[in-house]
Amino acid sequence: MATPTDRRTEEIDVSTLERFTDSLVEAGVHGLFPGGSIGEFSSLTPDQNHTVIETVASVVGDRTCVFAGCGDTSVDAVVENTRTAAETNADVAVIVTPYYLSTTQMGLEEFFTNVAECSPLPIVLYNIPPLTGNAIEIETVISLADHPNIVGLKDTSGDLTYHHQVNEQTNAAFSVFQGATELAAASLELGADGIIAGPANIFPNLLARLYNAHAAGDNDAVSCIMNTVVVPMVSATSDLPTAAAIKHLVAVHGMDIGTPLPPLPPLTKTERAQLERTYRHVVEAIENNIITQ
Repeated sequence: MATPTDRRTEEIDVSTLERFTDSLVEAGVHGLFPGGSIGEFSSLTPDQNHTVIETVASVVGDRTCVFAGCGDTSVDAVVENTRTAAETNADVAVIVTPYYLSTTQMGLEEFFTNVAECSPLPIVLYNIPPLTGNAIEIETVISLADHPNIVGLKDTSGDLTYHHQVNEQTNAAFSVFQGATELAAASLELGADGIIAGPANIFPNLLARLYNAHAAGDNDAVSCIMNTVVVPMVSATSDLPTAAAIKHLVAVHGMDIGTPLPPLPPLTKTERAQLERTYRHVVEAIENNIITQ
């Protein structure tokens, strides 16, 4: 989920974060993921990230689950993040692969194992090689899945074959989530346990309905939501900094959550206009289609 920030001070806008969180829960989402890539966690201080997770967890209460982003580049920093997240009553710690330094699969396995041994929260691995430069290979995921405190994977590799093989070759208790929303329907059909979707920041009710429709075997609804909402939204944001695009779209949808934080640039007038056109087309398509109403 996106992180609301004050346009002037760039501090966390706590009151807006509270309203934004409540709006997502009320729309029917099955969980929230503060402190992730769209949440600009890498541009926030540890205290700011803690404020985000603490605020979200407080607003959510027991209405749904909170997957707290706890990423960093050292084992000690990640473990400290998991401990502070546990204090907020978050349910799960999501740990992205360490970035900046290149490493090996042995290095990644040691990193995640050391974190898992010390984390008070169960861990979901986060594979997003386009941003981190370090991919968790299938064999590494399979090995890590045997650790009792490593309970799942968020896969934003964009590789459907990889996603399917992880799902097929890990134990049934290990949850696999698709983070590339354009692959949501295909991944659910192949056995994914859920989707963690950027467009849900704008259309949370419809992304939740996509998952529910698949679970109910309503393939027409799944196809309709993919074609009406997911594909246009992903296409419109794919060539832009995703967090910046999502923040603007949330504002267009009715809640100003601030501008992107450095090093992300502000969107140009042309980029904003393009997003707004796509948003209007999607809203019009939703209004004209009984399945999405």
